[in-house]
Amino acid sequence: MYVVELQFECFDNTTITAVDKAINGLMDALRYNGQVLGREFPIVMGDGEFYVRVVCPEEQSLHPRNHSDFVKVCLNRLTEACLLAPKMRLLGRDLNSEEAAEDETPSWQILYTTYVHTCSPLRSGESLLPIPLYRNPPTLNGDHKAVVKWQTEWQACDEIQMAGGCRAEHALCMKFAMPTAYYLSADGICVDASST
Repeated sequence: MYVVELQFECFDNTTITAVDKAINGLMDALRYNGQVLGREFPIVMGDGEFYVRVVCPEEQSLHPRNHSDFVKVCLNRLTEACLLAPKMRLLGRDLNSEEAAEDETPSWQILYTTYVHTCSPLRSGESLLPIPLYRNPPTLNGDHKAVVKWQTEWQACDEIQMAGGCRAEHALCMKFAMPTAYYLSADGICVDASST
């Protein structure tokens, strides 16, 4: 994976609210298309410019050929906030990340993630290396939001499981085992439905 800095320059007077909405909208679109990884994208304000550092699966992840229709819409919305299209500067390879699978179609693929993974949940069946989502056709609504949301939810469950031994985990396990016999109270305690 690679770290890229995006620089957004203002071409006219604007508001922080408009800039925030436009840049965060673009970041969400890029995330749901698999072009950037992670969930948090701090925006740094400079003198008439804004910076965002992102992690991308490949050096060319942000190339326009990988953009979904929604990413293109969000890029056009930048002008409404008086922002130019972002300049991109490749900072280098992230040494703590997995490399992406080769750019060829594997004979099979698998969805796999854990709470510590930040890479694409789509893996090559041959190498188990992550496949950038934008390499595949969109799953729903023109992007891969459903897959990214699955990854987020699976990671949350995996983190609960890895914490182990907590009341919330045991309550969750009981809830899944007998969904009609128990319910989870607001404070995370599993309550026998027959006692209420």
